[in-house]
Amino acid sequence: MKKIALLLVFVVLSCQNPYGTVSTDDEKSAVIATVFKSVGDEQIEYLKDVFSDKMELVNSQGASSDKTSFIAGVENMMDLFDDIRFTDMNGDAEGAEIETNSYANGIVWTNIWNTFSATGKYTGQEVNFPFHISYQWEGNKIIKEVQFFDTTEIENEMNAKLAAANASEKIVVLLELKVNNGYSKADVAALVQKLNNFVRANEPNTYDYTYFISTDARKVFLLEKYYSSADMILHAQNFEGGPNFTPFMSTFEVDSFIVAGNVTDELKETLKAYPVEYRSSIGGWIY
Repeated sequence: MKKIALLLVFVVLSCQNPYGTVSTDDEKSAVIATVFKSVGDEQIEYLKDVFSDKMELVNSQGASSDKTSFIAGVENMMDLFDDIRFTDMNGDAEGAEIETNSYANGIVWTNIWNTFSATGKYTGQEVNFPFHISYQWEGNKIIKEVQFFDTTEIENEMNAKLAAANASEKIVVLLELKVNNGYSKADVAALVQKLNNFVRANEPNTYDYTYFISTDARKVFLLEKYYSSADMILHAQNFEGGPNFTPFMSTFEVDSFIVAGNVTDELKETLKAYPVEYRSSIGGWIY
């Protein structure tokens, strides 16, 4: 009997002092619902009011930004898509929901999981992707937003927008190479592995760097992509001043060297010693 009484006291104390509570029909959950209705209606003023001027946004890649960048990002998304909509949330937690977690230490987070659906204004494509976002509160203002979702669809639409305006800063490099006498396919593969390792370790914004070899192993096609001219300048400086210049030039003869995109004067100056052919965009898009 004594054990039962102690157990009942423990249960009562646990109920009175929980680690936190979860609610789906509270004021903060309702605020987040209004945030997403405002996004669907392409109205930005409500977001400007409910998000703190001190807010921090942490995106899916772990990068942080402030309120100004956050609002600009939402406005950009509204420009990228028509008919933005979300799955209905009715409290049953089947596929979509908003819930607010209030912890015993005073920290409050509101979480939403849902599906973003829209039509791309620049691609004309229908997009649908699931997302999860967490919001931390400071009083009645959102002080932090943490995003968890794949941004590929948004990036694809942004690429199409930039292509339509011929405003992309991305640079594509195409090199046709001849394999010099005395070098085998195995030699080429070993060198390429060293080049790949170096680029991965030193050039985070070289986002495509691929070698293709002919069936007779005498020709190699190299494709490089950079987010900007500045990123290619870094690559060129690393190449000329690093450990790979001599083995590369010993293994290959450059047959053609094409640099495509909106190239800056600084990049042209960097590459002036090479027989580069520059080409500009006349249509399509670049990933």
